[in-house]
Amino acid sequence: MNETIRAEIISIGYELLTGMTVNTNAAYIGEKLTELGYEVCWISTVGDDDTEIMHALKQACDRACLVVLTGGLGPTHDDITKEVVSRFFESKIIFHPDVLAQIRKRFRMWGRTVSETNRQQAMVPEKAEILENTVGTAPGFLFEKESRLFFVLPGIPTEMREMMEISVIPRLLKRKKEIVLRSKLLPTTGISESELYDRVRDFLVHFPNVKLAFLPQATGVVMRLTVKAASAVQCDEMLEKGAAFLKKKAGRFIFGEGNTSLEKVVADLLFKNKCTVSVAESCTGGLVSHKLTNVPGSSHYFNRGIVAYSNQAKMDILGVPENVIRDFGAVSSESAVAMAEGVRRISRTDIGLSVTGIAGPSGGTPEKPVGLVFIGYSDKARSFSERHQFSQERLWNKKRSSAAALDLLRRVLLGYV
Repeated sequence: MNETIRAEIISIGYELLTGMTVNTNAAYIGEKLTELGYEVCWISTVGDDDTEIMHALKQACDRACLVVLTGGLGPTHDDITKEVVSRFFESKIIFHPDVLAQIRKRFRMWGRTVSETNRQQAMVPEKAEILENTVGTAPGFLFEKESRLFFVLPGIPTEMREMMEISVIPRLLKRKKEIVLRSKLLPTTGISESELYDRVRDFLVHFPNVKLAFLPQATGVVMRLTVKAASAVQCDEMLEKGAAFLKKKAGRFIFGEGNTSLEKVVADLLFKNKCTVSVAESCTGGLVSHKLTNVPGSSHYFNRGIVAYSNQAKMDILGVPENVIRDFGAVSSESAVAMAEGVRRISRTDIGLSVTGIAGPSGGTPEKPVGLVFIGYSDKARSFSERHQFSQERLWNKKRSSAAALDLLRRVLLGYV
């Protein structure tokens, strides 16, 4: 069996270390390299510091055969990656007229004039293969040292992703004749990690050569299956058998495969069933509506979303009876049902969906603690609600509440409820 190639990702920038910027680049690159069959063994993050970048490069050269580095290629004084990388590979920095021509072309499109600072981006390492930046102005570079590949890419996510698609991935596909590592994602919702594990705990008994990982997220737990084999065909065969086993065990909690989103699955079901929906939200503040309208073509099934945050808004806009709020409270099964019925009535849609709860961190009582959420549902045949108890963290509660609302809609459309 062929050995997988070990890869490392190096992210550069103090903003990544201080938490000012979330490192989405590393996650994206890791996903793409894994899809290609590379084994990402290390992700390093360093600041814009000469010594630290040099150390990261030496360390990566000692242990990885493929390195993808992002960040620090901009035109300002703190963008030092190009200089450090050039020194590491013992390469002079030279003027490249074609790069300047591309920069000038980009600036003309933007209606701007190239400054002397931007002209400096046409100074490139002599020993590197230039990777064109079709989105921004900073070119990327490819170095090869002792059969090791070093891709140096901009840190701006849109530029990095475009360069990965048009420059990095095609080159890796040409060099790598056989993929020996594959993964499959099975996203779930509506079930905790421990409950999910109890359902599938005998997986490794049946599939000892398939690695199973549980990846908790706010909206649910993703199961990731990973396989190493002599060929892509063998990998796919084991992954399919493993996925079929998990689907049998976890059933209705698995809502799709890969990176598909819960809202996309719900949208497809709404299209298939030719249903329209409207949403009334309180504690989620419009997040459910936001997710439903993230899908192209959502105007065919989504009529309106109403954020009725206050009790008065629930009564004035949705027609929730005053006695319902007085007797049961705004956060109750009765109010959730009335909200769903109200938004369906005023929008004249097939389905009305609602969310009301206590997001926190304050506002809870012993009877109704922080994290208590009710999801309401209404169509022409029935109205009901589901009760959930989430955590103490406000944003986490909003995300989980929106997922719970979409999952209820999914299960109704599939006939599970």
